[in-house]
Amino acid sequence: MIRLLRKKNRFSFYPADLKETKDVLINPLRGWYKIFYFNINEKPDFHEIESNLDDEQMLVMAFADISSLPDCDCDLAKNNLIDILKYFESKEKDVILRFAYDTKGKALEEEPFSFKTVLEHAKWIVESLQNNSRNVFIVQGMILGNWGEMHTSKHISDENFRRIYAFFDDLDKDIYLAVRKPVQWRLLNLNFSKTNDMTGIRMGIFNDGMFGSVSDLGTYGSDSKEDVGYRSEWNVNDEVDFINMISEKCPVGGECVFDSSKEFDSKSVAERLRKTGVTYLNIEHDKRFIETLKNQIYSGADIFNGDSLFEYVTAHLGYRFIAKKATVKKDREGLLCISAEIENRGFAPIYQNADIYIEIVNKEISETHKITNGLNGILPGKTTKISASFKQKNGIVFLYAKRQSDGRMVFFANERDNGKTILGKLENRNE
Repeated sequence: MIRLLRKKNRFSFYPADLKETKDVLINPLRGWYKIFYFNINEKPDFHEIESNLDDEQMLVMAFADISSLPDCDCDLAKNNLIDILKYFESKEKDVILRFAYDTKGKALEEEPFSFKTVLEHAKWIVESLQNNSRNVFIVQGMILGNWGEMHTSKHISDENFRRIYAFFDDLDKDIYLAVRKPVQWRLLNLNFSKTNDMTGIRMGIFNDGMFGSVSDLGTYGSDSKEDVGYRSEWNVNDEVDFINMISEKCPVGGECVFDSSKEFDSKSVAERLRKTGVTYLNIEHDKRFIETLKNQIYSGADIFNGDSLFEYVTAHLGYRFIAKKATVKKDREGLLCISAEIENRGFAPIYQNADIYIEIVNKEISETHKITNGLNGILPGKTTKISASFKQKNGIVFLYAKRQSDGRMVFFANERDNGKTILGKLENRNE
């Protein structure tokens, strides 16, 4: 429906139909990922990596096996690390980075005898990443345990994790950290129990046992938080609420595990991913779980109703922004104020700074205004209003967004022209 504004404004605005599309949005910092393993003391096989990259996946995990680090040339290891990060940057991939002594579930055999050596390696990691971490999104774990998952290690203790964290906290502040379990998060952020303030905290959760059992394979406990306190594991309901709070500021992700002991409940899976604010998931583990997602039908009150659960999850991992209700009116200075509502229909917010741009384009001239950090802080299910004032009164009105760090486009789930969402058309009625 076309609605003309009042004649005295001397222009007409024909708003576009801003309905949501089902497009797979190739956006940074969200979605499915694959794991690429490499030994820190060996040059990565980029030909093999190339053959396994997926153009529709903007995230990768670089899993660095550091078991050879005590005996290797540390300069060589640093160069190998830098090379793989630069390679993924050249492919426009954001990196989830994990360092571990074990890739086979045998950390007790692979880890150094002395914890002093572990601390030296933590220091080496931080120093190696200085000025070389432009595309690193998250550093997972604290080096120790089977697969670096912070369990089954002779060095595991609250104090040892704190000592490693003291090094990792010196990483570039744009890099998020992640721990395996929410109780580990609490033990490393004890002040939060007193302040309930997330300011300065950049630690998320990587749950590599999602759906594998009632406790997500030991991720949660069985008691309520009221019964056991801040430093202990809580039951699943309390922990899910806690993770939801974390996800408002820091990314949550991990791996899903198929539980053959119970019937697959697609509604519960979708609800859990929403409630825990999941941004990223491993596409290869567990393959039975992934196949089940593809074979289950999603039932919900949105445009994905009737599609596969896999399609629904793929579209909603992380953020999913849609533009709504574009309007134009004159402001007090006689300029045209263009406004639009932006809704986040994804599971999580965006975790790096991204600017919104509104522009008017015609054959003769274009005018663009930037709304700095316009996408930041829009939580799932929430809507924000943006606006900008223009001198120009004639042309197509576009909306688009870019990540600040590298200018990568952040696409909206609306119909687009060359990546930009059309808000409508302006016509100067004096012309």
